[in-house]
Amino acid sequence: MVNSSARIIAITRCLMNAIAMIQFLSKSSNAFTAIRQAPRLRKFNHNKCVHFLITRCYASSRSSQFSSKAKDGVEGRSTGALDWDHYEYSRKPKKDLRFDKDTYKLNIIDEEEEAEKDIIAAKELEKRNNAYSSLSPEVVNTAIKVLEPYVNTNRQERISGILKQRTKRTKFLFENPSNPSNVWACLRTIDSFGIQYVDVIIESGRYSGKQALSQKRGMRTAVGSAQWLSLKNHASTLNAIREIRDTQGYKIYASDLSPNSVDVRDIDWDDGPICVVMGNEESGITEEMRSLADKTFTLPMCGFAESFNLSVATSITLAHMSANSVDGNGPLQPGDLDPNEYDYLYLKGLLNSLAQKRMGIALLRQNGITLPDGFNA
Repeated sequence: MVNSSARIIAITRCLMNAIAMIQFLSKSSNAFTAIRQAPRLRKFNHNKCVHFLITRCYASSRSSQFSSKAKDGVEGRSTGALDWDHYEYSRKPKKDLRFDKDTYKLNIIDEEEEAEKDIIAAKELEKRNNAYSSLSPEVVNTAIKVLEPYVNTNRQERISGILKQRTKRTKFLFENPSNPSNVWACLRTIDSFGIQYVDVIIESGRYSGKQALSQKRGMRTAVGSAQWLSLKNHASTLNAIREIRDTQGYKIYASDLSPNSVDVRDIDWDDGPICVVMGNEESGITEEMRSLADKTFTLPMCGFAESFNLSVATSITLAHMSANSVDGNGPLQPGDLDPNEYDYLYLKGLLNSLAQKRMGIALLRQNGITLPDGFNA
């Protein structure tokens, strides 16, 4: 009986070891290659064969262990795709190839050509937004009925639940930011607090030099890739303020280190719809913005650092806004989107949830719904 029990234990351990080895070998193609090549070693003795497998598998585990470094590559550059749900900073965010893959190919800087690209990007972004908002309620509702069977119920409920928490009482405006990684992080944070609308000022003339040019290109990528938010580019501070305050009716509250700025804790957040302005990471807001703003505020600090990182400052500001939003009051008022806004954003969510957007456009076309060109952008 003892021998039988010992034999069972030994067999169990062997099976567990075999399972562990199979899981280990399945981690990378190197391990599979090792398995395929092992039979070729039958002319060698058993120890050499084992040594070969261990060497290849060890190399496989090391490549898995240091996958983040492999992704970053030389000088910490990241080459993976942007992922809205799961995003990690590159080791050198100013040289993050996810935002500008041509960073290291730039030799001659044509500022006029870059300025033209900024204008084209702004027009494309506006066309994409107008493609949804210009649809009639009837077309939107019909399109939703066509697409819903192709999106699983859990996904539909998630899109709907998130949109019901969206607010347009507050929006954010970024004035000439320089680091696309920071902007991308800010956009994801803003999304998490339920804000739907974000504007960005990119004045082409303020970006000079190879690094600034690359970062501005990355800014276009960051803004263009934020598919769950409604974004708009402006060519100048004056144009942005005219539209946001004079046309849309927002008060302009700008983050500023000026001694004349009020403490963020003393702001009256109930003073109408508010647009929060965040300036450049190094120079802050411009003098023009400072003169046009209805109010400037500062984030109190107690340490030796002179300012917060842009994404940190955005998060702190949002935390204060959230703390002052209670019982339907304050700057964050979930669920205040118009019914038509909710519907076309829900349609946008359905299209973004399909494996390929063109598949959804084709389905709609089959049902007699022809969408504007902006849906292909």
